[in-house]
Amino acid sequence: MELSQLEAFLAVSHCRNFTRAAEYLHISQSAVTARIKALEQSLGKPLFMRDNRNVSLTQAGLHFQPYAERMLLLYEESKLTVSESLENYIVMSGPGSVWHYRYLPNILALRDNHPNAAIKFLSYIDSSYMIRDLLLDGIVHVAIRYEPMERPNITKIALYEDEIILVSASQTEQPVTKSDFHSRAYCHVDWGHPFSDWFSNWVGGGFIPALELDHSSIQLTLLLQGAGFGFLPRSIAQPYLDELRLFALRCEHSFPVTQAYALYLTEHRDHPSVKLGLQILGLG
Repeated sequence: MELSQLEAFLAVSHCRNFTRAAEYLHISQSAVTARIKALEQSLGKPLFMRDNRNVSLTQAGLHFQPYAERMLLLYEESKLTVSESLENYIVMSGPGSVWHYRYLPNILALRDNHPNAAIKFLSYIDSSYMIRDLLLDGIVHVAIRYEPMERPNITKIALYEDEIILVSASQTEQPVTKSDFHSRAYCHVDWGHPFSDWFSNWVGGGFIPALELDHSSIQLTLLLQGAGFGFLPRSIAQPYLDELRLFALRCEHSFPVTQAYALYLTEHRDHPSVKLGLQILGLG
């Protein structure tokens, strides 16, 4: 199995077309076809279903795709790890809002104090799969998760608690009720465990909000502009509550509290990159 075969497989799986995959890789279509054929022979399974118009992944292809992604990522990260120009290469993962609103000063301080270290943050990877496997593979040195991994080879450290509160740019004395979430004014973000279950138990399963976002900064911008009401972690909302640009809303139930954890491979506890990652989190 060669890296060029993995690159061809991922290009076709993303483009769903051999011609476009060849254009993306800047090689001929016959070269893409040959690499896919060699990979399928190596694995002993067809990876694509082909007809004159469409290309789709077989069940084997679907199973193989995340492993191909991980193998290429491992290769790219390995090149950086052995770079002679760096003393340390640190890879950390977790929600983007955590780095933006809680640890940005620490990140900048470490960059300035360690000029021969490089830092990479992964904030848009599905934590239920890729973060788990990248941490176990040793690609990610320190991860932040709201649901800790219960594994004997993973060390977890409690970082902080954060209350998920309901806010708006308009002050009101009336508590928010279940029916208010069905209005056009509600802006929804799924803040993960334990917010997801708490919200579903209150509002009901199958609820589809009028507006749903997956980015904390967009949510904050909309709320500050008076575009509606929605949930924010108190750590994000508090400066704007203090300035009276946002107001906390009451509701029928007490708000959920999230617990964040730092995770790393126990066997890597003395690795310089793990130590520097923990330092960013105020644990070093």
